Amino acid sequence: MPPQDGADEPSARAPLLPPPAPRRAAARLHPLPLIVAAAFVASFRFVFLAPAPSYYQSLFLSLGSNDTAATHLRALTQRPHVAGTRANSLTAAYVHDALSSHSFPTRLTPYSVLLSYPAHRSLSLTASGRDTVHFALEQEIYPGDPYAAVSAEAVPTFLAYAASGSVTAEVVYANYGRAEDFAYLAARGVNITGKVAVARYGKVFRGDIVRNARDAGAAAAVIYNDAKDYAAGNAFPDGPWMPPTGVQVGSTFKGVGDPTTPMWASSEGCQRLSIAEAMASDDMPGIPALPVSGMDGEAILQLIGGDVAPEDWQGGAGAPAYRLGPGPAVLNLTYIGNETMATIQNVISVIEGKEEPERYVILGNHRDAWTFGGVDPNSGTAALLELAQRLSELQKKGWRPRRTIILCNWDAEEYALIGSTEWVEENRAMLTSRTVAYLNVDSAVFGRGFYASATPQLDELLKEASKQVQNPDNRTESLYDLWMASNTSPLTMQSIIACMMTSYGWRSLEIPCSRGMSQRQACGGLLLCGCQMRRSYPSTTAIMPQSLRME
Repeated sequence: MPPQDGADEPSARAPLLPPPAPRRAAARLHPLPLIVAAAFVASFRFVFLAPAPSYYQSLFLSLGSNDTAATHLRALTQRPHVAGTRANSLTAAYVHDALSSHSFPTRLTPYSVLLSYPAHRSLSLTASGRDTVHFALEQEIYPGDPYAAVSAEAVPTFLAYAASGSVTAEVVYANYGRAEDFAYLAARGVNITGKVAVARYGKVFRGDIVRNARDAGAAAAVIYNDAKDYAAGNAFPDGPWMPPTGVQVGSTFKGVGDPTTPMWASSEGCQRLSIAEAMASDDMPGIPALPVSGMDGEAILQLIGGDVAPEDWQGGAGAPAYRLGPGPAVLNLTYIGNETMATIQNVISVIEGKEEPERYVILGNHRDAWTFGGVDPNSGTAALLELAQRLSELQKKGWRPRRTIILCNWDAEEYALIGSTEWVEENRAMLTSRTVAYLNVDSAVFGRGFYASATPQLDELLKEASKQVQNPDNRTESLYDLWMASNTSPLTMQSIIACMMTSYGWRSLEIPCSRGMSQRQACGGLLLCGCQMRRSYPSTTAIMPQSLRME
């Protein structure tokens, strides 16, 4: 599916930020807790707020309501809005107008980047003595779904940047598709060369699953949601777990940013790799691949023969015995992708600091979604807009932040953190010398607990900030109490990314909240590590890029 007609074209960069003012004396900070994304705001106390009496804190808490955030969320999720489409361009305009309405200098920053859409997909299963099964490759629309009428606008289920091709071959079961899983198959003498590898989500990045299959010699890959990992209880619409027909879509590109401009910005007139060169990169999966539902995945596994898979490769209660293969079942998989240059748009808004205007605290959230984005990312976008509204009201009462706040609404995050990466690459020198911290909220509501992660420099900030915010479900305790009670903070991709960012010197904070708060790591955090921020701050003689100056 190519970008829809009507997406805005790139235009000349409009200036945005003011030139740095002479540095004035630093001042103490105060808290700004926000119920919709409480820790996202509470951390401001320790990071960037100007000195202010408790009046401003009380005023902030009295402003706005959940209804405001709900209004933004409904507006942003009316239609599917994958990056590069007209629908997503309209969401950019909505965010731009919402921020501009507060008199914040706000700009759309467009980039032309390589995106991937499905042009054709098919998958069928053949086994001796059985009728051929043709998989629909569609997600179920449930009776009473208020969005059923516009669900047809969603991009069909696919894996972005998968190679185009058609493969007919026997099936091999590869567990979670990790390197060690393919090594186990090789040790057991299971021939993977030229076969279709079927693996389940749950342990590694989907792009690594496909890449590992490619490196093991597979001709194609299929990834499914195993009920053992995604259906531990009642499924939607009767519960929170993924239904049997649910399909996980996503990108398989291992890099970050526009694949045609690795390590440099996709600015107008820049040098680029050709689409063919970009798709031939080792960061691309290199073979055809499709995502399927748990129901379809189980149908395939039922017809695989060979040795019985190990116990830890098996499914949950009621699942058939999983075997390694190859065959005798044969899959016919066809995927034709449409890789095309498309326009994406970040929205950048600025609140100039009073004491240290040349130092920046960046608040980020992305806007694009594979479908409607009700949780990821637009619950976070709604929280960002609610925050902006409250800060605007404080400004009307004379408040100014200590440091300059940059509100960033990223585009094409789902593909490869593209919008945030390109903006950072374009403004690398300025951000390297002036950015103090980056705070990110992707999904403001994600489960019932409170979860957050940060680089070590911000660990104590995060703990102290969470103690300043009341748990909205229990007024006798703080978010910190709720967080400690949840006690579920394993080493995950979030914490790994945080460690990566620390090694580059960036201070970054992730705010996952809960029922009315919560989130997971994503968005611009990963790309920001590439700026290698120094821990000392140079004088105000540093050059401000033209794209960020104010008229």
